Amino acid sequence: MITYEEAIDEIFGIFNAAWLAESAAAVGYIPEVRWPGVEEPEKPELSKFWARVSQQTVIEGQSSLRNGDAGQRYTTDGLVFVQIFCPKSDSLGMTNGRKLAIIARNSFRGNATSGQVWFRNARINELPPEENWYRFNVVAEYEYDENG
Repeated sequence: MITYEEAIDEIFGIFNAAWLAESAAAVGYIPEVRWPGVEEPEKPELSKFWARVSQQTVIEGQSSLRNGDAGQRYTTDGLVFVQIFCPKSDSLGMTNGRKLAIIARNSFRGNATSGQVWFRNARINELPPEENWYRFNVVAEYEYDENG
């Protein structure tokens, strides 16, 4: 069993470990990651790759009547999102953006479970470009159990 806070730390930690280990090989530096609840003073540089990570709980349901002395067990299903922004000013922006998207997707694919959080259906969605950015969304479904 895992708590809500521990699950979120684990979900974000899995992505962050892969990003720190692999993203510099794709673009020559470790792109900035923007995290939920952390206010950033400035907008990202237009010439740099960057990512934004978030998660959304979809449903929490009771999955047992009783789990020993711990009480009922609840199963949480949700989605983790990694939005990747690739500078249009970089001639390899789209190509290297795909590499970053693969790193993000594979961080949730490799083991299918991180220990107490189970990941499924990790995928890459290419989005229409914005004025300054090519964009990719990486989405993975997750599930974990928590005592109530």
